[in-house]
Amino acid sequence: MPRPGEPDYYRSRARAEGYVARAVYKLKEVDEKYHLIKPGQRVLDLGCSPGSWLQYIASRVGPGGLVVGVDAAPLAIEAVPPLYFVQGEITSLDLETIMSLSPMFDVVVSDLAPKTTGMRQVDQQRSLELASLAWEWARRLLREGGHFLVKVFEGPDTPALAAVLKQNFSLCRPIKPAGSRPASRETLVHFVNFDRANPPAPFPATVRKQFSGPVKSVNWLSPDGDEPLALSFRETGERLTFTTPPLKRYAMIVIAQ
Repeated sequence: MPRPGEPDYYRSRARAEGYVARAVYKLKEVDEKYHLIKPGQRVLDLGCSPGSWLQYIASRVGPGGLVVGVDAAPLAIEAVPPLYFVQGEITSLDLETIMSLSPMFDVVVSDLAPKTTGMRQVDQQRSLELASLAWEWARRLLREGGHFLVKVFEGPDTPALAAVLKQNFSLCRPIKPAGSRPASRETLVHFVNFDRANPPAPFPATVRKQFSGPVKSVNWLSPDGDEPLALSFRETGERLTFTTPPLKRYAMIVIAQ
């Protein structure tokens, strides 16, 4: 990230090339290297505001393609065919609204990101929750052989996401684009060749962890103020295993050792 007073290369480049945000170069890098988007395709963009990914995707699919963007925040660009915008929260938006525009998509991309708190573990958990929501949409809307690109804040539970989705794709590749800020822990994960014949794997709702050494306390934290979780424990010597029931939105477990 540039020091105060220094220009941001990608921000300046985006402005010069007519894009509304520097984030476009993360997607552009993935596309140029792995040929994610092709002319005539139908692409769904989750978390699309302010619209730089939409701008790039629309230029790649051309007039014979279709681009649908979804976000709670408004766009900073005008949505004209082949680009369509649906404003709403992904957590409550009716899937039928999207399917009325296209029942299937060749590519689903997600740049969904939580409002950061400065607490790394909380932000990572929120990011994984949004990634799981994006997967719920992708597994219903991707065509056979389709691609799924999703942003996550890298953390200890990121491999769990990849492990689940690998069951439905032939290839999984984590990517750290040059356009990401150096201090950012965000990673783009590219899943290739969706297999619709394989029953779609749900994102894991149950968390099982093991910790070596004495454990002082086990608590849970939820910024949404939900009721406390009932945890079950199994202790063998100095190793403790705990299992939660299905986690509510944005819940996380805090272990003090």
